[in-house]
Amino acid sequence: MTALITAPSAQDLDAALREAGGLSDDSRVREVAARPLGAGQLADSFRVELQYAGPSGPASVFVKMPSSDADSAATAARIGAYERECRFYRDLLPRLDVRTPRLLGLVTGDDGDPGLVLEDLSGRTRPLDQLRDGTVEQARSVAAQLAGLQAPFWDEEEAVGGAGLFYNRIDDHIEGLAERYLISWDKHSETVGAGLDAAQREMVLRFGEKVLDWAATVTGPRTLVHQDLRLDNLLWGEGGAWLVDWQTLAWTTPAWDLAFYLGSALEPEPRRQIERELVQRHVDALHERGVRGWSHEAAWVEHRRLSGSVLLAMVAALGFVQPTERGFTMFASLVQRGAQLAIDHDVLSFT
Repeated sequence: MTALITAPSAQDLDAALREAGGLSDDSRVREVAARPLGAGQLADSFRVELQYAGPSGPASVFVKMPSSDADSAATAARIGAYERECRFYRDLLPRLDVRTPRLLGLVTGDDGDPGLVLEDLSGRTRPLDQLRDGTVEQARSVAAQLAGLQAPFWDEEEAVGGAGLFYNRIDDHIEGLAERYLISWDKHSETVGAGLDAAQREMVLRFGEKVLDWAATVTGPRTLVHQDLRLDNLLWGEGGAWLVDWQTLAWTTPAWDLAFYLGSALEPEPRRQIERELVQRHVDALHERGVRGWSHEAAWVEHRRLSGSVLLAMVAALGFVQPTERGFTMFASLVQRGAQLAIDHDVLSFT
């Protein structure tokens, strides 16, 4: 059931900006004009223009509120999405080196869950799109930022407050994901899988049957990963990519993000041409930031192992897809690329 989507009021935003130190004592938010940016899977988003009495603050902000859709809100609550993203911006980001909008304040949703007031980048970036983007230049920009996300908390679980805060598709939730994977594929294989060739369709099914065995082999260091690093969760502008949407932030293998991004964002041929190079550069960047014990050889093996990440995440997610033409077209692209990634790296050899 979907309720009326309501943007924060001038009073809400005044309080949020003031508490974060973004407004002086002699200034207040007098009026706001909010434009919905569409309801995401787990949140409602707005671009809000602000007018002030007294000295001004930011002319506009991006506001991300808990979803007005009851089912989406329940899913977000079940996986702790709102709390996790709030914790990322408030507590973890100050120690990280990654391009993402600045946190300008926090607001409270109708059910008491936190919403974010973020820097508005719409004037100098554009959202990337699974159906029309995906270039080598974009891949290089994303890959270059991963060490800045991963190195500061490398294998330091207590420093991030314990792994229980994070949503981990490999460790914590794998049994439920494995069950949902096969159910989702059975339900949508004819629609989403219509463009797959025989080898790709076989890989999707066989990986689903072996996913628990595969997940059991994913060991080694743990660190922060975005976990849903795909084109629809990126902005692009001068200077490169900006990473957004941290609701599924995970504490898991450092190989996840690069394998997932390359396997979902690029067509097979350009991906094959650059992936070994980017894996090596990722390792070198981690070494420059003080990470030890993660070699080029180990990273390449884990990259091959994590070639199953796109299928695991995207096929399981099909169970939550609304039946829209764009939605199914997007998932068809993700599943096809993910299946080919898994084939290229023989992911079943890791089961």
